[in-house]
Amino acid sequence: MKKNVWIMVLFFLMSSFSMNLVAQENLDALVKKCETMTSVEMNYVYKKNSKTQKFEPAVITIMISKDKDQKLIDEFLAAFKKDEENAAQLIESKKGGQRTSVFCEFKNVSYSFSLGQEDRSASISVIYQ
Repeated sequence: MKKNVWIMVLFFLMSSFSMNLVAQENLDALVKKCETMTSVEMNYVYKKNSKTQKFEPAVITIMISKDKDQKLIDEFLAAFKKDEENAAQLIESKKGGQRTSVFCEFKNVSYSFSLGQEDRSASISVIYQ
């Protein structure tokens, strides 16, 4: 009986740990995809990790032109929809029934998406905590 309880506790801990790892897997995959695209502009802010003394990303900002990459914008909106159920916090704005901005906060990272109406672009920010 005790063995079964320990197995259940271990399983619970492992599943909660793995859930944190895959909480934003769709968004992470799109950020990686953007790194190889020439039509996407990416800006990085790095902070030095006090333990490793190495620079690590603190903020990544991605700018996407609606004229060139509407499909990519649609992929980001779909990724937010897929990953938002695992978010700790969700904030969204809509206009005419369509999302114009989304913010999802996960355990160690936050993602925000903003669709510009005037300048025909989208901005995605990844903020590491």
